[in-house]
Amino acid sequence: MNKFSFSTAALYPRDSAESLRLVGAAGFEYAELMPQCFSDVSDDFAARAADCGVKVGSVHYPLAMFSLLYNAHPGMCTEAREFGRKIARLCSRLGAGILVIHPHERAKEPKQHLLLEKPIVDNIVDLSDACAGAGVRLVMENNPKGPGRTPESLLAYIAGFDGRAKLGAMVDTTEACEAGEDPVEFLRKVKPVHTHLSDHAGETKHIPAGDGEIDWKGVRDALEDYQGIYTLEPLYRHYLFDAETELKRAYAFISGLVGD
Repeated sequence: MNKFSFSTAALYPRDSAESLRLVGAAGFEYAELMPQCFSDVSDDFAARAADCGVKVGSVHYPLAMFSLLYNAHPGMCTEAREFGRKIARLCSRLGAGILVIHPHERAKEPKQHLLLEKPIVDNIVDLSDACAGAGVRLVMENNPKGPGRTPESLLAYIAGFDGRAKLGAMVDTTEACEAGEDPVEFLRKVKPVHTHLSDHAGETKHIPAGDGEIDWKGVRDALEDYQGIYTLEPLYRHYLFDAETELKRAYAFISGLVGD
């Protein structure tokens, strides 16, 4: 069994079940599911996903629904927490051990904290509780802007929850580059429980791994003791056409780098 995964986010705008089938057909043992609509977190979809020929090792909180999670409006907070329980249930039903989210933006002034930031923090805590109840690890991805820009700030952001949220740290190699950080050193310092692997060149980000400027042997060595899944997460524009060929090329790269 390999521990290589490919994100369905890179196969947008295809139907999510079709994306899972494509990932499995390319040789990947796992996929990371990025739900693209509300029906993708339903029990019906979970049943469909089970027949797609690939294991869902992780789920990325849908980017399209981030406005739910990072919203201080009382009504939206209620809806965010209901949705959080649904996505934690989805993870549990699919056997996905990881749910990925991003850091929230800090309030610009201290006096804004109670009104604009605390409700969002409480949303994240509630999501963490839902994940813990479902046997899922909630992980925080590094962010090239704001909290999580550096290894130190990502770890400090997680520690800032003071144990209220059970959060793991994860590293996206492209996001590290975009922040002006060396992804190899970022990985060494953070020791992530989950990864997103894509390449970077100049100002071009989320290139298929191996097609840019990242030191991939250095990445491999920095992950020597890594126990998680190696998850490729390139930009979807590279997979709009001839996805089958490109997915096989992606599998060949990661299996050749890490060893099948």
